[in-house]
Amino acid sequence: MENGSDRGIMDALSDTNGFTYRKILHVDLERDRCTVFKSDPEGWQPGEGPLSGQMARFALDGAVHRDDVERFITFTRLDQLGRVCAGGRETQTMIYRRKAGEGYRWNLMEVVPDRNGGTRYVTVCVKDVDDVFRESAEREGLATQSRALMQSLEDRAYIISSLSSLFFSTYYLDLEQDTFRAVAQLGRVGDVLGDEVNCTAALSIYANHFIHPDDREEYLSTMSMENLRGSLRWWQPCVAFEYRMRSEAPGAGPDEWSWVRASAVLARTGEDDLPKTAVYVAQDITGGRRG
Repeated sequence: MENGSDRGIMDALSDTNGFTYRKILHVDLERDRCTVFKSDPEGWQPGEGPLSGQMARFALDGAVHRDDVERFITFTRLDQLGRVCAGGRETQTMIYRRKAGEGYRWNLMEVVPDRNGGTRYVTVCVKDVDDVFRESAEREGLATQSRALMQSLEDRAYIISSLSSLFFSTYYLDLEQDTFRAVAQLGRVGDVLGDEVNCTAALSIYANHFIHPDDREEYLSTMSMENLRGSLRWWQPCVAFEYRMRSEAPGAGPDEWSWVRASAVLARTGEDDLPKTAVYVAQDITGGRRG
């Protein structure tokens, strides 16, 4: 186990007014180790050694309801986490019962694919959804359990915003109004976009100035308002695309490019389950691929 070294990230995640996740682990799939971004002090803490083995022992030692143990171990196996990362887009979720006092409480685990440099990662987020889960089931039946998952997606969007130091650009998108608001962006991108607030126009300006000509059309199609409105749902909360951007490296020439992964993550939906807002983030992944 490794402790997170970014004090700003740790401070942000310690603000319990902003987050309902009680555990957030950034898992290194190649080393089978994790960085702890957040963990409740009285709960289980990852120790030294392979994380996958620790998760299995956690379940087998009675912390997970016996009817959920096999499913929990299968879901958290290293090869299963690797398949989530290889998929690149879809978040995987699991509901399970965790020991709490004399009984059990329902917990939601989300595994979010991520890429950072040349090593493959996933982020594992855990939150207690027992109150929402039980109230929904009692009030409207099992079908409304999807609302608990949807609320979790909203919380994850706020976490992404607070972890914006991991991304060189972060924006809030209003998919209904086709507008955006910058949270963090490169200075030269801001200079080019100026006072533009229309999202479709801004994407076109950005693509024409910074994205490799061979990647522009697919980028604009993937990140278009039409595609995001039609694709983002609580069961498919992320749309992503990898493209080449003009290099920011000192001394880089006009024909030198960096690889970037752009992701639009569902933040809020309406009563009809259609997306209202999303969080757009961009991360340099040059160390992980060349081309």
